[in-house]
Amino acid sequence: MKRGRVCRTCLRIRLFIMMAFPLIALIYFQPEGAQKLAALLPDASTIAFAMMVFGSFSFVVKYAAYKYETGRSEKRQ
Repeated sequence: MKRGRVCRTCLRIRLFIMMAFPLIALIYFQPEGAQKLAALLPDASTIAFAMMVFGSFSFVVKYAAYKYETGRSEKRQ
């Protein structure tokens, strides 16, 4: 296996696991602490709305970059 840089997807998965595992352990070992934490978090619909806004914005930015690069490559030919 080649040594080198780790892919971005692997880094995202590692970050997710590093954040999710302590939360799962908190729910299992200290349910009172998890209930206090849940009271501080926004409800599920707010989180879902934020994910949709962020995903839409990300799509628009990536699509604009794609169109820009495609336009530049067509002009070179």
